[in-house]
Amino acid sequence: MKIQELYDIDRDIKTNGLKEVTSQQIYRTANMFNPQGLFSEEIFGQTNDERSYRCAYIKLPIHVFNPHIAKNIIQRSGGVIKKLAYGDVRCNLVNGVLVIDPNGKYCGLKDLYDIWDDIDIRKTLNTRSKDALDVLVKSPKRLLFNDKVLVLPPNMRQIGMRNGKTVKNELNTLYLSILGLKSVTAHTTATVNQIYNKFQDAVINIFIFVNNYVGGKNGFFQKNLLAKNTMYTARNVISAPRYNSENPKIGIFRTGYPLHTCCSLFKPLVVFKMKEFFSFSNIQQIHSEPGEINSAMLANVYDSRMIEDLCEIYMKNPGSRFRIMYLDDKNEKPIKMTYLDVKKNQTITRPVTLTDVVYLACKSAIVDADRHVYTVRYPIGDYMGAFFTKVHILSTNNTCEINFNGEVYDTYPVIDLNVSHSRVATSFADTLTPSNSRLKAIGGDYDGDTVKSVGIWSDEANQKAEELMLSKIYNIKPDCTTIYSIDIECLGGLYALTKGKKG
Repeated sequence: MKIQELYDIDRDIKTNGLKEVTSQQIYRTANMFNPQGLFSEEIFGQTNDERSYRCAYIKLPIHVFNPHIAKNIIQRSGGVIKKLAYGDVRCNLVNGVLVIDPNGKYCGLKDLYDIWDDIDIRKTLNTRSKDALDVLVKSPKRLLFNDKVLVLPPNMRQIGMRNGKTVKNELNTLYLSILGLKSVTAHTTATVNQIYNKFQDAVINIFIFVNNYVGGKNGFFQKNLLAKNTMYTARNVISAPRYNSENPKIGIFRTGYPLHTCCSLFKPLVVFKMKEFFSFSNIQQIHSEPGEINSAMLANVYDSRMIEDLCEIYMKNPGSRFRIMYLDDKNEKPIKMTYLDVKKNQTITRPVTLTDVVYLACKSAIVDADRHVYTVRYPIGDYMGAFFTKVHILSTNNTCEINFNGEVYDTYPVIDLNVSHSRVATSFADTLTPSNSRLKAIGGDYDGDTVKSVGIWSDEANQKAEELMLSKIYNIKPDCTTIYSIDIECLGGLYALTKGKKG
């Protein structure tokens, strides 16, 4: 159990000027919220931002255990402390140890709170959890016990309608139960502990509700921060970069992303560049026989819907990535491109494939535009588990250097039109490859770790991302040493240098 500090509600109230909710009544009139209720405009404000972020509190007539303590320690291993708190037994305090006695002096939460500082927790509890004992012993009493409950903003617990009837959010029901218990003033000594116990249970239920709301795979954070169902994000396994070039493109500020991942992260931008590729003017420059081009036919074949479908086909059907692009709807006239293979010093003319189109579109929309990606490895140990990086496109496993249309491409995909449909997918890189030097900082390794990424689109956001990427806090530790470790980088380099070539 790792706790930096228990939640201090009194400090929160003082720092943020939180106001108290005192009334069970939600409405004063049919069209006006009660000024002292759970939806008060005086307490929570009137604007959408205020009602989304401003909290309040409810004052309790008794000090109850902090919900984290109650749920994770007292209910699990509280022993005699739990029994005393809930009024199940009476106890005496003997040399700092709670001893059960039918005629004991102490019973219930109030008595437990009053004598807490006199209890020797380590002698009283028999739990094997050293962490639990440390929390109870080392935390101040004001944090272990609370006499206030935080009320979350109204927009997080809105009232709905179902079949014409008002439906309260579960959280509102819990808050109303606490306010209802406060209004119970006529009770006997025999029932007071039962009422106090209900306060403790209600606080624990609120804690459980909030924990379930924000945690887990379907919780608030997963849904809103790089979640699987968020648009234009990607999830990839990480692997080590390959040293098969004299000028490796992957470094601490540039990460390799598979081509299909680039399509997912920047799809609208990639689709726009694909539309530019299939424009009449661009095909005229590329195609070796301009007389075959019919502008009307080209526009009909490659309309907006078709281009979006081609992008989806590339991402979801790897076997179709070497599909040939045609000038006509009968697939009789392939679009042809001519380029110079720099290493072979050979001019090559061949049909344009879907991979050519997608690669050129991604190169223009992402790399040439100097766009960044925000990548996170879960679970995040600290802020270094997330980082901003530029993009190097990983296409086919083997690449070549070409000069096409007046531009040199250092790592252009190798297109083999003779590869069978079933084997095309194996020709492409499918893992994300960060710099080996960054691996230790993000707490990762190459045994199947996954990361989530989101592309950064706007110029303003990319400018800010670059500032953060190059900032001191993301590159230097507090002791002024670098966050990047070179040991894996050295091993990878030595392996590449000594690896035998295939005969």
